[in-house]
Amino acid sequence: MSEFEIQNNEWRKRNTAESRENSIEGREKTPDEQEKKAAARERAEKVSKEVQSTQKQMQNIMANMQQVIKAVQAIRAQLKLTTNAAIPSVVRDQKAVDALQKKLDNLRGELGDLRQALIIELKKDVGQQHPQMNESELENEASKRADSTLRDLGLV
Repeated sequence: MSEFEIQNNEWRKRNTAESRENSIEGREKTPDEQEKKAAARERAEKVSKEVQSTQKQMQNIMANMQQVIKAVQAIRAQLKLTTNAAIPSVVRDQKAVDALQKKLDNLRGELGDLRQALIIELKKDVGQQHPQMNESELENEASKRADSTLRDLGLV
């Protein structure tokens, strides 16, 4: 065998080995991206449940506050008291509502961040599926898909 043939065979072996490695890496990459998507969706679901729970807590506290205020007003009317002093339980409940409102604002901010992360991941997918799309088209399509996903989760 000539030196050229020997080098050619070595090159083919190296090329075959590299293509096998690339194939393996490609297969390893796919589940990782799928895991990222699943993790992002899971975080969004968790945050959405937390948002709904916080909203429900706020509604319950507000309803309780209204009942307490009405009861105190009725008692004051029966006793013919004219003082409009603060009701301690209502003050405590108002503090709880304020804290829940802050928590809700933080959760909504986190949802916005998760939406942006979802758009970035979806943009990669759309770019692979439709390489002919320009940047703004990719952004619009990814945004539509992200909004659809969030709607499916009951967040929009």
